[in-house]
Amino acid sequence: MKEKKDCKIVQDLLPNYIEKLTNEETNNFIKEHLKECSECQKVLDNMKKDFKINAVRQDGREVKYIKKYNNKLKLLRNIILIIIILFAIIIGRKVVILTNLSNKAKEYKNSQNYYLRLESFGEGKMTITEAYYKQDKTLVKITSYTEETKEIKQVLYKSKDEKISLIDNGKTKILKEMGDISVQPISFTSDIFLDNLYMAFSTNINKINLNGKECYIIKDGNTEKFIDVNTGLAIKMIDNQNNKTVDYKYEYGVVKDTDVVKPDTTGYVLNE
Repeated sequence: MKEKKDCKIVQDLLPNYIEKLTNEETNNFIKEHLKECSECQKVLDNMKKDFKINAVRQDGREVKYIKKYNNKLKLLRNIILIIIILFAIIIGRKVVILTNLSNKAKEYKNSQNYYLRLESFGEGKMTITEAYYKQDKTLVKITSYTEETKEIKQVLYKSKDEKISLIDNGKTKILKEMGDISVQPISFTSDIFLDNLYMAFSTNINKINLNGKECYIIKDGNTEKFIDVNTGLAIKMIDNQNNKTVDYKYEYGVVKDTDVVKPDTTGYVLNE
């Protein structure tokens, strides 16, 4: 009776015994019992076979899971890599375009003879700016039209010796000295690489045709800037948020000495 009772105890302990979860005292008890009990020994042998089969199955499932996990990880890594490469190509293309436009515009900005005309429309106001530049002389004519003030004319003149501003609003004529005058062709691009890199990240750039001219359109939020492909200079700017449009026109080598003569100041009151 005691032997059968010991058999039940041993057989209950065998699973833990096989997995080496029992303590030394229990191990000795089981070993002594197995020496004298062939039935429990047979149960042990069968359990070991079952454990081995289950272990193989478990290992197989783990291997399959690891392979599946590795394949997913590899796929994800490849997708991320492709996205990074595509992103780098897109940004790189934009930087190259902006840099090329900047290099082209630089030649025109350094010109010693050019005529520049800007026509600005928006918020109930139209402004026409004409700038004549020849070597060390600049003459800028600015005419503004509004419903309230009607027409306002301003002339800016710069030479080696003086810099003056004339303002005529239809009622009064004011003459005053002023600071430096800088009217250059507009490019919307920069000579600094980091500036162009930032613009590449923050804008969309596409090639289109505007009024028969091939150009790039740079979209930055609500602003659309059109740049001549051949010159790198601005053709048009549309500010959709402020409902404003600016058109640009340039001519080179056409300004004569008579175009940059000091304007007549007769009738103007000096305002210091």
